[in-house]
Amino acid sequence: MRASLLILGSLLLVGIAEARTAPRRGAASKPRSFEIQPPFPCGTPVKVACGYGPKCSRAHRRTKASGSTAEYYALDLVRADARNNGYGKPIVAVAAGVVRIAGWAQHGWAPYGKMVYIEHDYTDLKGSRYHSLYAHLRTVDVREGQHVLAGTVIGTLGGSSKHRQDVFGAHLHFAMYKNAKDTLGGGHAVVPEPFGTLEDLHSGSRVVACAAPEPLPVAANETDGDSSAAGGLVDR
Repeated sequence: MRASLLILGSLLLVGIAEARTAPRRGAASKPRSFEIQPPFPCGTPVKVACGYGPKCSRAHRRTKASGSTAEYYALDLVRADARNNGYGKPIVAVAAGVVRIAGWAQHGWAPYGKMVYIEHDYTDLKGSRYHSLYAHLRTVDVREGQHVLAGTVIGTLGGSSKHRQDVFGAHLHFAMYKNAKDTLGGGHAVVPEPFGTLEDLHSGSRVVACAAPEPLPVAANETDGDSSAAGGLVDR
């Protein structure tokens, strides 16, 4: 019986893995071993205001369909529990790493406004590096070269762009990259899933930062009424 439950658990895990958004050609999935939290303090209800591609926002209308275009898998995020989408509320690092850019975005990146760009400590089995971008901030609270941990406050939510505050409505533009430059650019877009406990992201998706995942469902024992095996599977 225990063996059958373990097989069921394995199948469920496979199903969960397949539920992730499949990356377009040229993009990459985030390794499951690279765990991230949503870029808001633990316990914060987060809403995806714009998820993937050019259709959910006029600001994303020039996003190309090519998977290597970093913006395709960018997310516009807001706080679902606060007035004005959480304007001025803390934004945190999704994982540990070194801050490579902190401040007003320069040159061709100026539309990002005040931003933070982090090279994460994680590398995959092929040595690939991963970066995360946090744009349109109201304030930046870290410095370049600083090492931060997951959950470290790096700034506050805003709507800045092109060296001006409050150009956009309050939101966080968040994106991840694989093998990009430390100065921004290059590399490949990364589908940032699982995003906390959430997969198959789309506009309107909601998740609570740092929420524990739901336990795997377990088939009822129909033969001997012994519940110890099922308990062992969930508690492993």
